[in-house]
Amino acid sequence: MKKLLQTDLRATVLLTAVTALFFWPVWIADYTFPYGGGDLWGQLYPIWSYMARWIRHGVFPLWGTHIMAGDPIIAEAQYGLLNPLNWPLFLFYPIPGTLVLLRGIFPMWWAGLGLYFYLRHSRMWQLRPSAALTGAIAYMFCDAFVIHLGHPQFNDAMSWLPWALWATEHAARRSRAIPAGAFTLAMIIVSGHGQASLYSALAVGLWGCWQVFDRKWQIAFRRAGRLALVGALAVAMVTPMLLPGFERLPHTIRASMPDEVRRGAELNLANLVDFITPLYHGRGARNSWLGWARMETGYLGLSALLLIPLGLIYNLKRPRAWFTLLLGTVAFAYALGYAGPLYPRLAHIPIFAESWRTVRAVFVLSFALACGAALGIQALNKAHRPFLGFWAMGIGITGVSLWINAPHWASQAPQGPPQLQALRGFQIAASICWICAGSFGLAMWKPKVGQSALLLLLAIELIALGSLVETEKISPTAQSFSDTIAYLQQDTGWFRVDVDAAARGLWSPAVIQAAGFDVPQSTGNPMDLNHVVQFYWSIPHKGAPAYQLFSTKYIIVPKNAAPGASGIWPVYLDNPVIDIHLNTNAMNRIWMVYTTQVVTNTGAGISAVLAQDFNPTQIAVLENGPQLQGEGIHTLEVIAYNPNYIRFAVNTSETGVLILSDIDYPGWKAYIDNQTTPIYRTNGVFRGVVVTAGTHIITMRFLPQSLKWGRLCFSLAATIILFILYKYKMIHIRRNSAVLLSKVRLLHCV
Repeated sequence: MKKLLQTDLRATVLLTAVTALFFWPVWIADYTFPYGGGDLWGQLYPIWSYMARWIRHGVFPLWGTHIMAGDPIIAEAQYGLLNPLNWPLFLFYPIPGTLVLLRGIFPMWWAGLGLYFYLRHSRMWQLRPSAALTGAIAYMFCDAFVIHLGHPQFNDAMSWLPWALWATEHAARRSRAIPAGAFTLAMIIVSGHGQASLYSALAVGLWGCWQVFDRKWQIAFRRAGRLALVGALAVAMVTPMLLPGFERLPHTIRASMPDEVRRGAELNLANLVDFITPLYHGRGARNSWLGWARMETGYLGLSALLLIPLGLIYNLKRPRAWFTLLLGTVAFAYALGYAGPLYPRLAHIPIFAESWRTVRAVFVLSFALACGAALGIQALNKAHRPFLGFWAMGIGITGVSLWINAPHWASQAPQGPPQLQALRGFQIAASICWICAGSFGLAMWKPKVGQSALLLLLAIELIALGSLVETEKISPTAQSFSDTIAYLQQDTGWFRVDVDAAARGLWSPAVIQAAGFDVPQSTGNPMDLNHVVQFYWSIPHKGAPAYQLFSTKYIIVPKNAAPGASGIWPVYLDNPVIDIHLNTNAMNRIWMVYTTQVVTNTGAGISAVLAQDFNPTQIAVLENGPQLQGEGIHTLEVIAYNPNYIRFAVNTSETGVLILSDIDYPGWKAYIDNQTTPIYRTNGVFRGVVVTAGTHIITMRFLPQSLKWGRLCFSLAATIILFILYKYKMIHIRRNSAVLLSKVRLLHCV
């Protein structure tokens, strides 16, 4: 046991060292990732900063006020409010960039560690350390992980997959392992990326079905019952995230995408060449001649790929080889999308229809291939020398063929740098084949030395070809705009800051959000609220009446840009890249009017507000609200304003509509003097409350019913898990007590 622990500890240290080596540009060259910002800096970092700022004030924000005139951030799982891996970040404000980078690195390390322990200690695998390390390194540095460094929510789901498989195997055989199985499966789902979570959960489900089969139906029935409980508990544990997410989904941009747009994001057979050399099409958006249209591939190292046939051939009599083949075949068939045999039969099911980017299932294929490579290293000890010699010769000949045909195959790429890159890729692949051939030849006489050589080659190959794919020298911070942030911070009023469309390439709205300002724009997330995004981008110009509803006081524009409309003029010109314009037409964040125009739906409301003769200071467009026609005077006082709770004091001479420049969304409740009152969708997307004459206290709270049900389900699941843990803890105590008592009796007799 002690030797086993020492071996696993050494493997953990080795995987940590290899991970650190992979990210040498971050530690040595002061690089950051990902290239182009990605979700990490463009979407997640502003949300995490917002969370950290409010948590410091003792508020756990369910609603975001800094984006899109309000956003139910609890209902967007990718923001990761309920993901425990993000919670350490929320303890710091501002969140250090180094901590964000570590957050992005962690899933790769965790995935490698998980696959190592799964392959080492799973009942079905039980591989040697060298074999488990080979599979771990191939998986953790595969293409799916590397190109999603800017999407940690995607990598989170991938990283928990081997842990969930290991825990599920134990849960199928022992009831006391049910909590571990439920927790790891819940962590896959809570990672927040719908596609990665779905594909990982399906892989776990396939593994669970594999575990159920047994010649004795009583055993199979018990295993199926345990695994059903694992799945039910996992889903119940994440319902505080799932139910608000399902509530949000119909309102999102993704839900409005037509079916024809959902085609094409699938594995193309022509891209299978990237399994051999990722330099043919280029890895990542920066290095690929396909640009952002480039699809994910399953590249995990050519040296790993060359090990797989050997591993499968020498394990055909073992279930682990057949499960590897089954998992890889299913993942490949699904990744083909509509061009394959599997997805067309599932596309009509809602959960699969919304996860239409089937090419991302290739990461499950990479997982299966990594397991196959581990079997290949395992087989080196028992492979016959003549077979290894034949295999080494075949690999060497393959390398010669790659080198000879490289110019012809590379000519299929566009002329110029892409062709040179493709040619270099095939030449590198040929060199890897020759080194592999030598390593296999070495393994004929000294298996351990050959295994070590192949493991080292795999690590070098993946680090050399992957460490610079998603890294960049330019930091995604606002250092060059510190002066403009300082200028905006001098204004202590209650306003929003907008970025003109022409300036988005110069200064991202995400940077302004991370600095603590409210921005009316979205982050470009397909899960953004569709009607709000459409409304914002339908406004013809900055001088339109509808634009003033967003209470945008300052507008970021390119250097020397002309004012967008009358009443907008430059106020800060000292930055060399951008200017700041003051919008004197902007309305306050709250106001009252005494005349209403009633419409029956949101579309009609938005159309009415977009009209050029609309006057937001005099009239409110109410959806299914009362008809008002009057005049009055009023005073407004903001008593409290935080993400989940708003409180105003109002004194008005007549009945009118109190309007807040925050969007309307299910889950908001309004109270006048502690009495429930309806919230009307006002001016297309905003919130309005009808207030009678007199002095009143108006309160608004955000607590969706879906979240209440989610918390109830979570509490039930937690109770069951605690009961299971308590039950088996008591059994363990009783057994120990019985053993101790028997020893005491034996001593007494002696």
